[in-house]
Amino acid sequence: MILRENHSNELIELPFTKIFFKLAIPNLYSTLIAAVTVIFDLWYIGQIGISELAGVAYIFPIYMLTSMLSNGAFGGAISGAIARAFGSKNIFQAECVFRSAILIACLGSVIMMFIFFLLAEPFFTYFKVNKEVAISALSYGNFLLGGIFLIWLFNIIIAVTRGSGNTLIPAYSWSIVLFVHIIVASMNFNFENGTIVLINNVNFFDKFFIFSSIQWSVVSLLSGYFIGILFVLLFYYFGKHSFSFNLRDIFKLNGIVKLLKSGSLASCQSLMTIALALFCTTVISIFGTNWTAGFGIAIRLELLLIPIIFGIGGALIAIVGANVGAKKFSRAISMTWKGTFFSVCIVGFIGLFFSVYPDLWSSFFTDNAEIKEKSKLYLKVVAPFYAFFALGLGLYFTCQAFNTLFWPVIGTFIRMVFVISVIMLLFNFNLGSPYLIFITMSSGLIIYGLFISLSLQFGPWKKYYKFN
Repeated sequence: MILRENHSNELIELPFTKIFFKLAIPNLYSTLIAAVTVIFDLWYIGQIGISELAGVAYIFPIYMLTSMLSNGAFGGAISGAIARAFGSKNIFQAECVFRSAILIACLGSVIMMFIFFLLAEPFFTYFKVNKEVAISALSYGNFLLGGIFLIWLFNIIIAVTRGSGNTLIPAYSWSIVLFVHIIVASMNFNFENGTIVLINNVNFFDKFFIFSSIQWSVVSLLSGYFIGILFVLLFYYFGKHSFSFNLRDIFKLNGIVKLLKSGSLASCQSLMTIALALFCTTVISIFGTNWTAGFGIAIRLELLLIPIIFGIGGALIAIVGANVGAKKFSRAISMTWKGTFFSVCIVGFIGLFFSVYPDLWSSFFTDNAEIKEKSKLYLKVVAPFYAFFALGLGLYFTCQAFNTLFWPVIGTFIRMVFVISVIMLLFNFNLGSPYLIFITMSSGLIIYGLFISLSLQFGPWKKYYKFN
């Protein structure tokens, strides 16, 4: 028997502070745990070696791209569609979105696997990446992409849950992912004389199955996602929610084309963000392995801010989407700006803090003084401008509730073209240096945040102010 629970009335009736913090706090907790999960995995890699750390710098953007697509782009579109359906009291449409979401997870994971296994080796060959670094990257990437469906499915299901106004279940789920990841990863370590010591390999059945340390880091990560999926499925089988899951409706996917269009447009933002990160990583690699490792450590902070921004944006998608569905447009815009301001303050503080104390971040991943020095330069130059990143990306997430994604995507395109063009010009005139590259990246963040906020305020959202 399905136990009904619908949060949509609260989303369109309660004051901002009551509903925002009720959804945002569990969602921020979820993103904090998601960030800790990634940090733990990167710490794990850092214990293995410098080549492994540099190699994973190439693969980490792919992991973040998967999270951005499944949790942010398509996940955000799904959350917005679910929220609008509940806001308009259309439970059947919400169920159609849920079924469509599962299909999208399957398609997304298959496409990513195909692209990676087709292009990964040629990429490292074409750019003449250090052989040891390339081997580490491929060893990590082959295992990660082999199980990428688990990440897609987990993120898609919790996107559905979050869109219905329930952010507690995603919070519990992420706790399980982290806990399982740590427990399984611990099989690769021994505790000797008060010190954690890495074991070379993990083996089973008298060495019939042997995993290197870098491979086992992926196995432990994917194990966490697998158990997390089981937990969410148990919730939908035994817990309180508004879905009926009638078998006779299993092939009814009303609105899937619109969902695919919205998710695909949102994906352009994610693809361009990760493409820019990979481009900058490749350019920095020209200056040596230590620069690659240091930059890889530093840029992870920027990429890990995405889940934090989404922690607030995910709550706003549910709130704003429900109000849009109920045709309360002015209320929806007001809540968008209030929530985005909150995101800008948090991320801006994080950026300023680590620009002043950069060693607190880099020391967690390595003890190499030279690598830490490279990382420090990036954080001092770029991190102070993370507030603009939060401004643009936060508005991008809420645009999924309004279904007005065009301008955030254009803003991301402008940022990408600006940074790539300026860096290419610098090298063309023999002025290329890490410092100037980082200055260019900072300028790109400022352009990104200002363009998106101003274009939305004086563009598609302007017409909504006449609605009550």
